[in-house]
Amino acid sequence: MGSQLHGSSSRLKVERELRGWSQQYVAEQIGADRYYLSRWEHGKTLPSPYYREKLCALFGKNARELGFLSRSEQSPASASEEEAPSETMAVAPPRSDVAIIDPTIPPLPGPAHDLVGRQELLDHLKTRLRAGSPSTMMALSGLPGVGKTALATALAHDEEVRAFFQGGILWAAVGRQPDVPGILSRWGTLLGISSIEAAGLTTLSAWTQAIRTAIGTRHVLIIIDDAWALEDVVAFQIGGTGCAYLVTTRFPQLASHAAADDALVVPELSSADSMILLERLVPLVVSSEQAAAGEIAQLVGGLPLALLLTGNFLRVQTYNRQPRRVRQAIERLRTAEMRLHLREAQPLSQRSPSLVDVPAISLHTLIAVSDQQLDQEARAALYALSVFPPKPNTFSEEAALAVCGCSVDILDALSDAGLLESYAPDRYALHQTIADYASLQRGDPAPVALLIHYMTDYVHANEEDYPRLELESANVLTALRLADEHGQSADLVAAGNIFAAFLSVRGAYTEAISLLERVRRAASDLGDQQGLGTALSQLGEIEMSQGEYQRAYDHLQEGLTLTSSRHDPMLSSQLLRMLGCVESYQGAYHEAESHLRQALELARQTGNEELQSLVLRSSGAVANDLGKVAEGERLLREGLTLARRIGKPEQICPLLVNLNQVTMMRGRFAEADKLAREALDIAIQINYLPAQCLLYSHMGVAAMEQGQYEQARAALLQGLALARQLEHPEYLIGLLCNLGRLMWKQGDISMAETYLQEAQTKARTIEFPWLQAGVLYEWGELYLQQQRLQEARAALDESYRLSAPDSPEGAALARYVQSRVAAALNDPDLARRYGAESLALLQSMEEHYRTAEVQQWLAMLA
Repeated sequence: MGSQLHGSSSRLKVERELRGWSQQYVAEQIGADRYYLSRWEHGKTLPSPYYREKLCALFGKNARELGFLSRSEQSPASASEEEAPSETMAVAPPRSDVAIIDPTIPPLPGPAHDLVGRQELLDHLKTRLRAGSPSTMMALSGLPGVGKTALATALAHDEEVRAFFQGGILWAAVGRQPDVPGILSRWGTLLGISSIEAAGLTTLSAWTQAIRTAIGTRHVLIIIDDAWALEDVVAFQIGGTGCAYLVTTRFPQLASHAAADDALVVPELSSADSMILLERLVPLVVSSEQAAAGEIAQLVGGLPLALLLTGNFLRVQTYNRQPRRVRQAIERLRTAEMRLHLREAQPLSQRSPSLVDVPAISLHTLIAVSDQQLDQEARAALYALSVFPPKPNTFSEEAALAVCGCSVDILDALSDAGLLESYAPDRYALHQTIADYASLQRGDPAPVALLIHYMTDYVHANEEDYPRLELESANVLTALRLADEHGQSADLVAAGNIFAAFLSVRGAYTEAISLLERVRRAASDLGDQQGLGTALSQLGEIEMSQGEYQRAYDHLQEGLTLTSSRHDPMLSSQLLRMLGCVESYQGAYHEAESHLRQALELARQTGNEELQSLVLRSSGAVANDLGKVAEGERLLREGLTLARRIGKPEQICPLLVNLNQVTMMRGRFAEADKLAREALDIAIQINYLPAQCLLYSHMGVAAMEQGQYEQARAALLQGLALARQLEHPEYLIGLLCNLGRLMWKQGDISMAETYLQEAQTKARTIEFPWLQAGVLYEWGELYLQQQRLQEARAALDESYRLSAPDSPEGAALARYVQSRVAAALNDPDLARRYGAESLALLQSMEEHYRTAEVQQWLAMLA
């Protein structure tokens, strides 16, 4: 056999030398390695039919003339004696026009597990891979369980992808300890490399060259799944210029290194897509327990694997359709340990290359694989970082280093491992499942104390820097909650009162009240009367804004009782100021004036300009409500001067709002507009939502009074959206009334009634006479427009009763419309009397913008 091979194959060498060609030249012409040409010429092996055809075309000779036929091919008789071809013959490779589909490509899951929320990413991958650029390399990175392999599998089965990659698709399941020679050998078999040739391929370099040669110029997609090292990615980059590559890895740094700008992060599913996936898995649960299903989707952070595991768990629990059992299952899923240890058996063909020896997969085992690759310092840092709330929250690098007590190199290592997500600039986040896993591993209490200490100092250092407080808001709230749970009461009181004031400016009233209740308990336990009094003052202010006047009054009186036994003019002034505001909202204006005078006197004693500015603002607002417009404006301007001097935007803004209201009442709309614009700029800058809401209301009224109806509507609707978001009853009722008035002015009676009905329903839930009077006044105007005179009279009589004697503006406007109703009812004497009363009230308020209108009405009646 050996002499026959040597004799025949030497003809190839003779023909080459006759033409003066080198082995290298011939190898390049047929797309083979020189190594193979040498073996063919020395008779060690015969070329495969694929290369045989190439050589015959190059030399212009047939296979017999080049000595490529085996004995069986040369002699039919001898072939009959041997039922099998000679062992020297190579297995025929697939034709170049037949696609090779790697049998190890994972099968597609069932319809219930179809990819959800990935179509856009899938389309992008298809477009980029089929772009036709030489050796396109793409990489997908993301959290364990986010669906990287599922995306790669979907691509491998996609008909358009298979049609483009006519040479086929090869799959390499890599994992932590890849069998590179085994994968290359399997690929070689698929590509038609004979066993004899394979026996001579003793190095990875030889295998690489052999497979590259076998692929040739064919378009082949090579998928490298679950890569853990760049060396493994490079080992499988063995195709020609017609090949494209897709790498999946849990390591973002590896993806970036391998694919540069074509490295993509696979995100978690959105809330909507998470619910779609859950509905496919457990439609009964989603339909009957939609809120709980949404909570579960949030608890697993939109991670597809976690949704599949929880969905399958719930499906098993719903087989007998017992609601009790479903609710029990949902309750169990609210614990992180339960979610992390849910397990599901997987067939070998679908297992991760990193978990081939693990028959059942869970979030815990999947994350633990990454955890085990960390050194001890990085692992401790990961566990410590779990004290921060998970995504979408982020935390600063400075805070992370303070809590972990580590170097930035450790944070980089966690980021490179795909366990810590990096946000620019200098911010990080933990996914919910990673945070759950890490918190269960954390045994050291030190990170909790370090977080509390860091965030307490942060709040004190940034007390007046609202954008910086906003940035760390979730982390501060977490630290204060932990301070309460771990008995660090002094930190809770010191930072809690400061942060509650910030939350109140943001309109986050529910969070502020919850925090202040904890501060109140902690201050009581410590005997900290200053901290307790401050908490009570803030509680009263927030409850007042929510229409809870009696609760606010009780808290403020409790605070004043505290201060009666100790000389604390600053705290006493704060409490008296808020008590006066609450009393004014309840219509007790004279008591309000008395308490505000005391508050201002105490504030001036302290010399604290910030406190004086606050009290002047409240005093000015109450004076304005009582019709003492000139006095109110004077007090407000004094307060504004102080606020500007100390540079407190959160105090400058509301003072500008109050002054805007005063100038509007006086009909100085150009000046009012200037004040409103300055105030709105500040409110937007510091995200002062309540102020923004009130300003939009004022700007809408000003535009409406000037006949600019579309501008008025836009402003009022913007304010209404904010009022609903803040759940601020006073602002909500005022905006609904203003919109009702705008609608009837534009002739849309039906919409006017809708707005006013909602305002009336809301006004009935709070004890605020002025607001109720305002709603009834708007109804009276609307009824008059509709000539429903008796209804108008009844509404306006009640509006006047609620306004007089402490709200002269409300009483004056009610009397004015009552006069018009009386005229419509043919009672001129009553019309003149009501008109005269209205005018007298308006004139007492000094320059009210509707005074001239009432004067004209009376002149017409005369």
